[in-house]
Amino acid sequence: MSPPLVTNWDRLHFELFRRKYLQMIDPLEIAFPYGELIKPLPVQDWLVRNMFDKRRLENLPTARYTFRIMKKLLSILEDAMEDPEEDEILNDLTDCFTDFLVRARQDEMESAQEKCPVTYTAPVGEVDAPTVTILEAPFLLSCGGDSGNRTWAAALHLATYLFTDGRYLVENKSILELGAGLGFLSILCGKHLGAKHVLMTDGSEAVMDLAQGNVELNGVEGVVETSVLEWGAPCIDDVLQDESGLTSYDLVLGADI
Repeated sequence: MSPPLVTNWDRLHFELFRRKYLQMIDPLEIAFPYGELIKPLPVQDWLVRNMFDKRRLENLPTARYTFRIMKKLLSILEDAMEDPEEDEILNDLTDCFTDFLVRARQDEMESAQEKCPVTYTAPVGEVDAPTVTILEAPFLLSCGGDSGNRTWAAALHLATYLFTDGRYLVENKSILELGAGLGFLSILCGKHLGAKHVLMTDGSEAVMDLAQGNVELNGVEGVVETSVLEWGAPCIDDVLQDESGLTSYDLVLGADI
């Protein structure tokens, strides 16, 4: 529901801001709304209800990341305040900020390996656009043996193509993904692109255990399966079989392989 006094263009601007926040994009790369757009109390209320209220929202970014976002947002808002008697900051917004400040200080030992929910939104203009939420380590920089613990840019680019121009490659098809990592692409295919069956594979048993959790998090257990598949090792038929014994696939996906 759009807040009053916000035009359709402004509404889309706020929606894009929300999507980048949920995807935990670096705050330095996010275009924050102008102060004048944030000043109306209904807009501040929309921000609380759709981005920061952990009592009603699930799978929010980490406290430290949210604190950085809110600190910048409140700074912009304070700079826009001209009349102390007319302009005000919503109490719920400051309460959320205080809560995330406390939690951020408690989480100062957050490591690059810490897993947290990251929500990816389809590249469409609709307010209720399809999403995929992945429990991953978004601060991970290494491309070594732990690279399977986060979603990388190549998977996002491939996902954009499949969602916009390549949907016909996936719909009603059986899909095999190699080097699936935590499962973003496979889950996208099973959740939003109409795949008949998806088998995601990776060489790491630990990563596949986490990927199975993401399958369950997104509610695609009946469509998406996980299996360990080490490259260079003898291929055992059971690895590539689903519950019905299928070993033939219409499409093989691979990003960053």
